[in-house]
Amino acid sequence: MVKRISVFIVLIAFLCGCTTAPSTPSGSAEELIESAKTKLEAGNLKGAVADLEEATRIAPDSAEAHFLLGNAYTRLGRFDEAIKAYQKVLSLDPEHIGAMSNLGVVYYSKGELDKAVEQYKKALGLAPDDAELHYLLGAAYIQLNNLDEALEEMEKAKELKPSLPEPYYGLGVIYKLRGEKEKAIEALEHFLEIGPGQDPRATDEAKKLLKELKGGE
Repeated sequence: MVKRISVFIVLIAFLCGCTTAPSTPSGSAEELIESAKTKLEAGNLKGAVADLEEATRIAPDSAEAHFLLGNAYTRLGRFDEAIKAYQKVLSLDPEHIGAMSNLGVVYYSKGELDKAVEQYKKALGLAPDDAELHYLLGAAYIQLNNLDEALEEMEKAKELKPSLPEPYYGLGVIYKLRGEKEKAIEALEHFLEIGPGQDPRATDEAKKLLKELKGGE
């Protein structure tokens, strides 16, 4: 399964990097990639970057190595380097949906929303039934204040995958901005019902929005 980076409307779910200095990597590209995967899972982002930079040096045509490197750079907030990594993946594999999606996440994080929308639409052209992509596109539309388009994308994401928490958060934000208080409350309460364990910052934001909608009760 392609590893995507989760994005909330106002909160980017990136993990902090490990502060331990990485050792000098050694081994084949395949061994370095496997080592990097283990480090990424453990949150040792700097160690993963060291492995993956060496892997891409040894095997410059490895789309997997460049993709994982892009993910590590993104989680460290090294967005310009992440963009280059994902662009390299797409030069090697023009239909790599994960690279398109995560490139959109990076552009979103940098505030380059039109570019984010472009990447999400490209990915949806290849995977039109991907609920997470519809959510991500809807999130970008909210930031662009295109609320009708945002609502359409969030509803589509919800229809495709009712168990996905994020679209309900997005719907809550949209309805709040449109002044549809009861619908906003319903959506945010449902998000909190099914969303715990995802991003605690998004949970906190949903609670804050609900408090505002309910008049500070």
